[in-house]
Amino acid sequence: MSVQKETSHQQAAPTYVHVHQAADPVLDDKRFTTSTERTLDYGGRTVLYTYAEASAISFCSASGASYAGNMTVWGYVVRWQYGANDRGEPLSEIEPVLDRDEQEQISLILWPGPSSRSRVSFHPAPSP
Repeated sequence: MSVQKETSHQQAAPTYVHVHQAADPVLDDKRFTTSTERTLDYGGRTVLYTYAEASAISFCSASGASYAGNMTVWGYVVRWQYGANDRGEPLSEIEPVLDRDEQEQISLILWPGPSSRSRVSFHPAPSP
C-alpha cells in the first residue's frame, strides 16, 4: 500500500495504491502476520484504513511478544478505485484526516481504550 502524489497546477488529493497480498500456498498456513484494508463510515464520509497484526514475534534480543497490532488511517475516500496503475493495482483518491479532534474520535472508534493513540496512526498529508 502506498500513496503517490499526482502532479498538476492544482493541489490534487493523494492517490492511494491498493496492494493485495500475494498468495503463497506454502507459507499461507505458516504466516503469523496479516494486513487488511477496511473502511469506516464516519461523519457521512468513508475513511480508508489498514489493519496489521502479527503474532508469535521474536526479537534479536531473544525477547518476544505474543501479539502486536496497529492501524494506519490513510484518509477520507474522495474517489474509490477510479483506475489502475501500470501493474494493474487499483487506485483511489484520498484526503488526509488533518483535524486533531477527528483523528482522536476515529482512533477511539477503531481501537477503543487508553492505547488507541499509540495503536492508530494517520498518514500525513503529502508535501506541496
